[in-house]
Amino acid sequence: MIRHLLILIAAVFAVALPAAAQGTKSDKPYFAAKEVYQLFVIGDSLAAGLWSGVSRQIENDDRISLNGRYKEDSGLSRPEYYDWNGALPKILASNKIDIAIVMIGSNDAQAIRDGQARYVFDTPEWRQAYVKQVDRLMASLKAAGAAVYWMEMPSMQAAKYDGAMKVISSIHEQRAQAAGIRFIATRDALSDKGKYAESGFDPAGEFVRMRSRDGVHFLREGNNKLASLVMAAINADIDTAVAAEPAEPPPEAAVNQTPPGSGLTGAEILAHAKGDFAGPLPPPADPAMAQLAKTTKPGTDAARLFGRGEAVTVRPGRFDDMSAAQ
Repeated sequence: MIRHLLILIAAVFAVALPAAAQGTKSDKPYFAAKEVYQLFVIGDSLAAGLWSGVSRQIENDDRISLNGRYKEDSGLSRPEYYDWNGALPKILASNKIDIAIVMIGSNDAQAIRDGQARYVFDTPEWRQAYVKQVDRLMASLKAAGAAVYWMEMPSMQAAKYDGAMKVISSIHEQRAQAAGIRFIATRDALSDKGKYAESGFDPAGEFVRMRSRDGVHFLREGNNKLASLVMAAINADIDTAVAAEPAEPPPEAAVNQTPPGSGLTGAEILAHAKGDFAGPLPPPADPAMAQLAKTTKPGTDAARLFGRGEAVTVRPGRFDDMSAAQ
């Protein structure tokens, strides 16, 4: 009985140690541990494909529930066409979002209208207006309690368009860093040394086509790879959150239980025991057991049985070896 109690308490400590070690890292968990995370994908037509890829990535993961909202041809440059910042409060009101994946920007390399003013793409005025839209979306998601993962625009086939996406992504990355949210790089993983690549290796090592003929969107395997990039980051953050959770204390009933014949509680045993057999314990409360303990030689099976109440290991061939009878 004593042995079982010691094992129970030791197991609790063993579970607690890794969690404590994880907590010594300088990086705090990005979000708190939960049984189920509500994951929400937001963005343009690229986000639609990403949503499909994520759904396949989490197929057997009961920790994640997936939903989302996408609008083709939308972005942050043309709120008069579709206003993401205007629509987001309604989305948040009807959806609990623990983790938000944002993929938006493929339609943003165009002029921004501000009343009667019109700001040409990548001018200082355009950048200032665009940053306001980006910051507002990030702030709204954070204020709603969502852990945000913002996707980098991947490489594009047309050189001029690809250059514009680099401008968009550089702004996204800067604003994500300022807001303290995750920015998920995609360009290197989905290109050939930074240049557009229509094919690549899938997880099985097969060289397959990943991009659509339009030079912008992804096919099934491409969306799977795109999704794997963000899900790797999310899963790592989930592991960190779980490891940072405080260990549950040993049950009070188990710690304070008095094993038969010992006269000690589990807490007292833990206080006296410094190793498997380190140092003598106080004699058993039962007079008969205490007398037997005095007659035993330290370190023997008898000493462990009568002095500590530990089960004796049966040696093969001994009179109490019942293995042959079975």
